[in-house]
Amino acid sequence: MKKKVNWSILLAVVALVVLLAVGTVGAQEGIPGEIEPELEPGGEIEPEPEAGEAAEEEEAGPEGTAVRIDFELAPGHSAKRGHYSVQLPGGAEVASWYALDGWLDSGWINDLEIKGDAVQVQVLYYPGPETEPTVMRILNPAPGTDMGWIGEGMAHALEVAWPDMPVEGIDDSDL
Repeated sequence: MKKKVNWSILLAVVALVVLLAVGTVGAQEGIPGEIEPELEPGGEIEPEPEAGEAAEEEEAGPEGTAVRIDFELAPGHSAKRGHYSVQLPGGAEVASWYALDGWLDSGWINDLEIKGDAVQVQVLYYPGPETEPTVMRILNPAPGTDMGWIGEGMAHALEVAWPDMPVEGIDDSDL
């Protein structure tokens, strides 16, 4: 009987060591200073789409004042991994999106608070912390400006493109 007890204890200790080892190997430390994506309510990040594919979406409609960052009007353009910030001209952030390579839009970013009936905004891309941003081209700007806009109680897509890449069918003089 004594040998059975010892084997049981030994087996339990081995099982515990294996569980701890698997848990430790499965846990990964982030790269210091790297911007981490925000998790969805389910705690998962969508897998990165194959080249040229859009991320599959299960998207609810917009709620309240909402915005989305969208590459739809710019064929051949897509997100690069990093942080996209919708900002007022003075630099105050209104909304943000963390994207992975190849993603085509942010989905609706809901219930934004803006001051006034409508505000002009720009979209800046930050590839990492402490980097200089790239100001994205807005393909559907507010009249008379190169900036986008968001209206109180409205949903608006900010159609963006990379500033150094041409957009088929759009002449820069049109913007």
